[in-house]
Amino acid sequence: MGFNEKKYKAKNGVTLTYIEDPFPVENYRGESKLIFIFQSLGDEKSSDKDKRYPYTLLAGLKYFNSRKIYIKDDRGLVGDYYLGINGSLDTKEAVICFINEKIRDYKLLKENIVMLGFSKGGYAALLFSHEIGVGAVICAIPQFDLVKWIDRYKSYLSYIYPDNATIDDKVLYSVHLRDVIRNSLHHPSRIYLVTSRNDETYLDHIPQLVMEINSVKKSELIVYHNDESYVTRHNNVVRNSMNEILYFLSCELVSPILKTT
Repeated sequence: MGFNEKKYKAKNGVTLTYIEDPFPVENYRGESKLIFIFQSLGDEKSSDKDKRYPYTLLAGLKYFNSRKIYIKDDRGLVGDYYLGINGSLDTKEAVICFINEKIRDYKLLKENIVMLGFSKGGYAALLFSHEIGVGAVICAIPQFDLVKWIDRYKSYLSYIYPDNATIDDKVLYSVHLRDVIRNSLHHPSRIYLVTSRNDETYLDHIPQLVMEINSVKKSELIVYHNDESYVTRHNNVVRNSMNEILYFLSCELVSPILKTT
């Protein structure tokens, strides 16, 4: 791959793989900002681990002057949505510990943290930003109801559920992100949501997500709909909206830096 992967072993025994600062920052301004990047869903049919657990924008953020940490999701066939396998939320617990530890190590204010992800990565960015509290989330085409997504499109991901999952078991996964947003004590300041009404999964997730964020009224929500005719399905929303995604990221990285006292 050409990048140096590192390991983090959480107290609960889960080991995370990540890449930290693949490109150096230029100055104190870059050192004062940190982006956490979460992976999109990989190709379950590939025998190549880099394709099953693909890093998002690993080289695409090269010229952004900021610290960057890419967190891998490599448990199970194509990851466990940064949650856990067989009904466990141990991956989620490990990721929360890892992120908080890195923020403390760098001595950064959470307002100077950005979380970024697309589809599965967007779900994770929303989840952890509400668990931890950050300055901004930039997410594209995220899922909101995991059960609708898994049962309708990605049945092989059922290993995330408990063994022999009951209806009640699935309900917990269906409303997990909703409940985290609703009960959060650490809402992100800003949420940038990139989506499209041409995405075949749109109606299952985006209106409900927007309604939930707006009902809580704790985060500024900026929604960009790319409904151009060349955007025809879930898988090509991001590649046709990259200018807007990188614009939102640029806006966050040039905003005033909050300094600790």
